Amino acid sequence: MEHPDSSFIPDATTMMRWIETICDFGIRRPGYPADVKAEQWAEERFLEAGLQNVRREPVELPRWEPKSWSLEVWSDNEAAVRIELDCFPLPHSAPTPGIEAPIARDGDISGCLAVSTTMLTQLPQSLVRERALAFHDPDDEFSTLVQTLPFGRDMQAVMEPAMAAGAAGFIGIFDAPWETCDYYVPYDGIARPIPGVWISKASGQRLDDLMGAGPVTGRLVVDSVREPVTTNNIVGELPGSSDEWIVIGSHHDGPWVSAVEDASGMALLVAQAKYWAQVPEAERPHNMIFTLNSGHMVHGAGMRRLMLTHPDLIDNIVLAVHLEHTARECKGVDGKLVPTDDPEVAWWFTTRNDSLIETVRSALESEDLRRSFVVPPDLWAPFPTTDGGFFHMANVPLVDFLAAPMYLFDSQDTPDKIHEPSLVPVTRAAIRIIASALGTSAAAMRAGDQDPARVLSPALLHADG
Repeated sequence: MEHPDSSFIPDATTMMRWIETICDFGIRRPGYPADVKAEQWAEERFLEAGLQNVRREPVELPRWEPKSWSLEVWSDNEAAVRIELDCFPLPHSAPTPGIEAPIARDGDISGCLAVSTTMLTQLPQSLVRERALAFHDPDDEFSTLVQTLPFGRDMQAVMEPAMAAGAAGFIGIFDAPWETCDYYVPYDGIARPIPGVWISKASGQRLDDLMGAGPVTGRLVVDSVREPVTTNNIVGELPGSSDEWIVIGSHHDGPWVSAVEDASGMALLVAQAKYWAQVPEAERPHNMIFTLNSGHMVHGAGMRRLMLTHPDLIDNIVLAVHLEHTARECKGVDGKLVPTDDPEVAWWFTTRNDSLIETVRSALESEDLRRSFVVPPDLWAPFPTTDGGFFHMANVPLVDFLAAPMYLFDSQDTPDKIHEPSLVPVTRAAIRIIASALGTSAAAMRAGDQDPARVLSPALLHADG
């Protein structure tokens, strides 16, 4: 059988309908009612596709839910004039019934509400090209294209300088190309000991103007709950032509309704399940595990639990393929996000195995997936920023697909941000990559890894956030 067989692949309209259904559930933060619905949806689709041994594998993690929040600021010279700024709490930061303190940006910020600005990183694609293993860029866009990443310089450690300096609270100005304070960062699930909120660029300018005229005081209120809950990885299997395994995965949680992060990954994963379930068992390259994990937004809690639950599986995985974020590029125009017709730059994190690298490169070219890089797993070190990244540290050969648009952690990640024309080509490319593992063993795949000396710390898998 030649792969991919187009008759086995859901069309883009079907995949978009899945994405819209998932988004209609609501905000899918880990443990939220909408995430529970996403688990049920995934389980039903696995059973519908014909997967075997479909099951829920429990994942314990901290559920964080903000109930209400506010930020008032005023000049000490005119205390009767209070300004309320729109804001959003930093995930897993401490609640407070109300902190009233001086606001300070520089100098001694001990006991103050510390102000810091986060600007999203501008990444010239010519620099990524220098580190890439391969790429598909027939129009030579990478020579001039600059991508805005969803992180600033400090990545997720945005509150740490304020905490180290003894600040009473944190005010982060989110200086993005559009007007928003809905920035779900950090998402590592770590409880921070002080409260914090994000405000938008325009609100930040108002605050800076006020501070420029003299001392300013603020009152910060955050009512939030952080509690342990049990969520689930949704797992299904298909028997194949060997006793070894291919793992195909993504995650079902997200920071908001989150079409790109990661309803798109859910759709891509279900498309793979439907495809391979129609392929005769003898023509599947190996046994296959399909997993939609929980807790990506809590430092990959679901993937870590999967690895802890199945330690004997690790050495028998020929290839792990994870699919996340079929994204449309957006521009910031007059304070709004405006989608373009182009796909966002995509990274295909690929183990340093020459044969595997060539397979991925060829798949991207065959499906004309433009603006695509094949990059080493440790491009952003120490492992890919995907739900499958922990596999890299366990020396499991992998190919992880990911796009990182600037709006990835924002509430405006809605279905119009999906790059619909890429859904089927990405599905086809992943099928080509998976099919190439036929006749290759886990040992042989590892033997071709040019950088195998990685050690997965047990503490990393057990880390709480």
